[in-house]
Amino acid sequence: MQIMLKIAIAICNGIYGIHKLFPVRNRIAMVSRQSSTLTLDMRLLKEELERQNPEVEILTLNRMIPPGLAGKIKYLWYMVTREMHVFATSRVVLLEGYCINASILHHRKELSIIQLWHALGVLKQFGYYAVGTEEGHSEALAKAMHMHENYEYAICSSEFCRPYYAKAFRMPESRVKVCPLPRTDLLTDREYRRRKREEIIRRYPELGKRPNVLYAPTFRNGEDITEHLDSLFEAFNYEEYNLIVKLHPVDRTGIHRDEIFECPEFTAMELFSLTDALITDYSSIIYEAAAAEIPIYLYTFDLDRYLERRGFIIDFMKDIPLEKYREPTELLERVYEDVKRRAEGADMFPDENRSFIEKYVQSGTGNTRRLAEWVLQELAKSGNS
Repeated sequence: MQIMLKIAIAICNGIYGIHKLFPVRNRIAMVSRQSSTLTLDMRLLKEELERQNPEVEILTLNRMIPPGLAGKIKYLWYMVTREMHVFATSRVVLLEGYCINASILHHRKELSIIQLWHALGVLKQFGYYAVGTEEGHSEALAKAMHMHENYEYAICSSEFCRPYYAKAFRMPESRVKVCPLPRTDLLTDREYRRRKREEIIRRYPELGKRPNVLYAPTFRNGEDITEHLDSLFEAFNYEEYNLIVKLHPVDRTGIHRDEIFECPEFTAMELFSLTDALITDYSSIIYEAAAAEIPIYLYTFDLDRYLERRGFIIDFMKDIPLEKYREPTELLERVYEDVKRRAEGADMFPDENRSFIEKYVQSGTGNTRRLAEWVLQELAKSGNS
């Protein structure tokens, strides 16, 4: 296996050498397999880069790995043609997650690869923390694939998170920059939330008539949780509340329930604009919801199994000051009670939640502007090298 991987990587670098014969452009490339369209963070950053420097060339590549053998063959062709060419001819490449070409290829010295990552804070294991777990790669495979190598920098959302990101990507802490993702600028923007709420209600009028509960579970690779989803769905009070379900972008589980809103054209964060309560589990969406001061409830029906398969970087039970439930009935009773109390004017966001979010996500706005300024500095530095 190791020998085959070495041969495959050598072949890829041979192909990459041909791509490197082409001239380098003064270009920033945004490469993501988180979504087949431009993610909110990349869109906000792209708009700000263009505002600060209208002359800059920005190219976006967004392609998820499709299911099935034929889909994966097409993706491999895309990797060795389009994606490789972009790496070979750009000065800065921005990533939102693991990218094989970023790690295995021998890049030009002037190329700056920046790992933005797609999540705020630290919670479940990722990067090299996940190596050796059921959901992660083996140490041997991670080494053979040069996993998370070649990053010039990575960013994280707070000083507290910096050492964890450095360890996850096996890089010095000095190369991990603190700057929350662009979407954090919108979490406390009341005008944005008002406009987005109106836009969503125009599309789904029923969401303006009753309190809205958003359920956004994390992705469980290879685990069938249909039984637990059904238990929650069957216990829900659809007469008095709306249930919106947003699965992880790579989760292909079908909901197939007429009474549930999926709102595919809106992200979970956009749906915060009309969310009265968030139900999730081990997802970093808790940091976004906490920043937006949305009450959060954790439906942790498979906590023991998740600890076994994936695990956490921090102490989930101790460090996350949110109520955790294993049974849907008890969970929903608390959600309904709190939604009613909040409608009567009660503050359902305790001070401990406010201090909790400040630990994991640096407070303040202007993150998109600062990140764009820094990326443009990297572009200029690359052009002078």
